[in-house]
Amino acid sequence: MTKKSLLSRLNPRLKWRGVRGIRYNQEGVSAVEFALIAPLLIFIYLGAVELSLLMRVDRRVTSTTASLGDLTARLATVTDDDMKEMFAAAEVMMQPYEAQSATMRITSIVDHGDGKPVVEWSDAYKMAAYSKGAKVTVPDGIISSPGSIILSEVVYEYDSQIGGFINTTKTIKDEFYLRPRRVDEIARVTKGAGNAFGPTS
Repeated sequence: MTKKSLLSRLNPRLKWRGVRGIRYNQEGVSAVEFALIAPLLIFIYLGAVELSLLMRVDRRVTSTTASLGDLTARLATVTDDDMKEMFAAAEVMMQPYEAQSATMRITSIVDHGDGKPVVEWSDAYKMAAYSKGAKVTVPDGIISSPGSIILSEVVYEYDSQIGGFINTTKTIKDEFYLRPRRVDEIARVTKGAGNAFGPTS
């Protein structure tokens, strides 16, 4: 037995000296493995947080769209003041999310008995309103002929709250079709006190 091999058996640390001794060193393996997998774990965690935030915003948009259409469908006539109040109420419904990032539109669609739905009137908040008489496509069975429906739309530009780590920009939109509660067709007037949001019967 050579002197070198004898010293190696007496002092195992000698095995770690030099490049050939690296294979014997297992200290810090867990730390290296964690360093390799940590970025992936952090990315998965942030992705889960981002997905939950996105789902919450989507539910808020859906709720606001439904409420905006329901408030309109309860009226017999809609005035300018009514429209301002409904858009203001929709802004409150969007909280705690920024209402400035939301655009809204309320449209009355009428079928005069010819099976061709057209826009009777349309009002919008931070987006273009439909032109009167414009032809629109609605799902089958939504509107009777003759008859009318109220279409409410909300579009929200979602910007990630953790954008420093994940850059997510997504357009979330929803629409609801509701039939008028009190009358066959809701009239749009530019003057007058309007109607209260009272019971439907």
